[in-house]
Amino acid sequence: MRFHPVILAGGRGERFWPLSRRARPKQLLPLLSDRPMVADTLERLRGLADPKDAWIITSRDLSAAVGAAVPSVPRERIIGEPVGKNTAPAIALAAWWLRGLGPDVVAAVLPSDHRVEPAALFREELASAAKAALDRRAIVVIGVPPTRPDTGYGYIEAGEPVAAGSALREVVAFREKPDASTAARYVEDGRHLWNAGIFVFAPEVMLEEIRLHAPDIAALLSDLPDRPGRGTDAALERYYAAAPSISIDYAVMERTRRAVVARAGFAWDDLGSWAALETQGTKDANGNVVRGRAILHDSTGVIAFSDGGLVAGIGIKDLVIVHTGDVTLVCPRDRAQEVRALVERIKKEKDGDALL
Repeated sequence: MRFHPVILAGGRGERFWPLSRRARPKQLLPLLSDRPMVADTLERLRGLADPKDAWIITSRDLSAAVGAAVPSVPRERIIGEPVGKNTAPAIALAAWWLRGLGPDVVAAVLPSDHRVEPAALFREELASAAKAALDRRAIVVIGVPPTRPDTGYGYIEAGEPVAAGSALREVVAFREKPDASTAARYVEDGRHLWNAGIFVFAPEVMLEEIRLHAPDIAALLSDLPDRPGRGTDAALERYYAAAPSISIDYAVMERTRRAVVARAGFAWDDLGSWAALETQGTKDANGNVVRGRAILHDSTGVIAFSDGGLVAGIGIKDLVIVHTGDVTLVCPRDRAQEVRALVERIKKEKDGDALL
């Protein structure tokens, strides 16, 4: 089996402002280690995938920075989208370029900016999903058992086992981000799993489903070169100009009959805000999370991140403090999701672009 990771690295991660900027978005930040998150994602696959078999799809203006973050990935496999059109066109493109490489090729679509641990268990479960995808000619989606009634995630309703004794289950439905009461019901019933955005499939299987359920995207693929190389940028311009903006969930996964769900045993978090850095094993005795240089006295539940200089606090509780060279952010920890709204306000300021 040849395992080809397809890492999606095109987002902007505005909820991690002021550290996240247009030229250095979330996937290029060292939020989990001293490496950019996209490099952490690739490192997590060590032993399962050769970096030379990895594909990274990002925005064109970030291609050079992403390439510098993951120098072991061949430059021609870092694909710069001229404009973002959500996940379906990107995944279709990857499947198109992976087709025909052999019957033992399997692709795994992975977000570039999530927390997954332990890495060894993640690799083991991805390998099992890849084998199932090849053996069953299926699209395997990874579902994470919810640990809280989160309204920020989509859910997958799992059905019966696909076969006696199988760990794979039928997909009953993909559920949109729920309200609080519905999310609580999902957690209680034990049938619903978080949709982690991880899909494993043989390229030809995904292409067959795209032709069936998203023919408007499929029709554009034949105008692309068989492999990235000279002339690729012009072809991508035409492809993305014509492609609809649609997620793979809407375009294929909610319609296909070939989806099965594998229940994850690893811990997962999409790190949707600064508050998500409060993960097991990162807190001090007072429940504080510190990255960079910070001194907190008589303080509890504080997330302090310094990108240069010292953050100091006395007698504070349940705050997020982020200090960069030109901006300091302070907010209650339970309102960290609202950073995106603050960014929208800054966009309207006269000098706002310089801060983004």
